[in-house]
Amino acid sequence: MIRSLGNAGFQVTHGDMCILVDPFFSGVPGVAGRPAAKAADIPHVNLILITHDHWDHFSEREITAAVRATGAVVAGPASVISRLKGCMPAAKLREMEPPAPGRGEKCRGITEGVCGAAVTGFRTHHGRAHNSYLVEMEGFRFFHDGDNEKTDILDRRFLMNLDAIMICPWQGSGWVAFLDVLAPRYWFLMHMTDEELDAHDRGAFFPDLCDHIPAGLVALRPGQLFRQESQ
Repeated sequence: MIRSLGNAGFQVTHGDMCILVDPFFSGVPGVAGRPAAKAADIPHVNLILITHDHWDHFSEREITAAVRATGAVVAGPASVISRLKGCMPAAKLREMEPPAPGRGEKCRGITEGVCGAAVTGFRTHHGRAHNSYLVEMEGFRFFHDGDNEKTDILDRRFLMNLDAIMICPWQGSGWVAFLDVLAPRYWFLMHMTDEELDAHDRGAFFPDLCDHIPAGLVALRPGQLFRQESQ
């Protein structure tokens, strides 16, 4: 089960595992709508992944509340983890600092086993410290691209055979070609304002953005659920 938590936030539930990515944040009309949930609304969480420390992706207060209530582990860049130190036991924090790619190089991910999942962080292009994440569990693999502005820095060989991708449809990021090559079972729109989602419902969003829509599109409103079909 995949639920949109608003903006770039998602709840991914597979078997007994519940993973949140960028779940709690501050909403601003026209930029990022209100989050669909607070920490108290999600009673069972194993792992929380944070892509970066921007206000529309990261709420220190709500993350702290979620860890205290559920015992979840939080993984993210050093800029995120440093803000959470002292708010929760150190054992609940995993700093992931992948190396930044050099000029003309592809991202080199770092992989850690966290809460029964293999999590690979890639240092991608947005702000001073931004991670995209590949998460692999038994029977399910997904990739959350965060606010990455350059999909061509990712080595696509490591991202084949994905069940789901969460991605921003940003002009100039190369997202259409990226999805065409990877051909995930499903891909989820994110970082969409209410106005952009309204335009999509009218069939008016993509014609001005790209020449075709890659197969597997899922567009969720904040709070909506998607249950993938069995393979």
